[in-house]
Amino acid sequence: MSNQDAVYLHHIFAAIEQIDRYTRGMSENEFLSRAMVQDAVVRQIEVIGAAANCISAEFQGEHPTLPWSNMTGICKKIIPENFSVNLANVWNTVQDDLPLHKHAIKKFL
Repeated sequence: MSNQDAVYLHHIFAAIEQIDRYTRGMSENEFLSRAMVQDAVVRQIEVIGAAANCISAEFQGEHPTLPWSNMTGICKKIIPENFSVNLANVWNTVQDDLPLHKHAIKKFL
């Protein structure tokens, strides 16, 4: 793994941990009523998408079981072309996708 790939993986992992801290113990209704938390989570999801897009094709090819397309497309999933954030998708991503991504990436750090 290149040093750059390691840096990007660290950014992804750190962003997932931040999201976990922001939303730990929170229900979906609480999340939907707290605009500041929503903004913070969306920002960290943007970091995940940007960092995943910078991971080298070589590293991605060596580790095809990691959910690269999910991580690189994460922003498009929650922010469609009309820039209207889909908060239900954000919450589902936080609950369903990010724990799996965190577990998958942790072994490389």
